[in-house]
Formats: sequence, structure tokens, C-alpha cells
Amino acid sequence: MKIKVLHQGDKVLNVTSEFIVIKRVNGEVDIIPVVVTDMGPRVEMSNIVTIGYGDNVVETETEDGVKIISF
Repeated sequence: MKIKVLHQGDKVLNVTSEFIVIKRVNGEVDIIPVVVTDMGPRVEMSNIVTIGYGDNVVETETEDGVKIISF
């Protein structure tokens, strides 16, 4: 099995049975969920959490494109 989630210069910080944590070249960190199904493990790309730079703001976007921001 090969999980292709890295880009040139990225680093894997941690791997568990539930998550893969990757530090991106720009310094942000992606927490990528791993889900085990009948067909085996897969990454759940729609539920990635990105830890980035900012002033303690949390952003998310709904399925219909509405951006929600909390402070």
C-alpha cells in the first residue's frame, strides 16, 4: 500500500491508526484522517484539518460554499 499525500519538501510528523500528520513546506501542518473500510484503509480528504498561521481564527467552509469564521 502507498499513501501519496506528500509534496516535495513536506515532512511526516506522526502516523497513527487514525491520522497522518504532515508539516508542509510553508510551515502549515495538515492532520489527515485515516478511515478503515471493508476495502482497507483510505485517507478522508474532505475532513483534513490544517493548522496555519493567524490570529487564533478558525475557518471552515460548508458543502454549499458558505465560509464560517470564529474568533
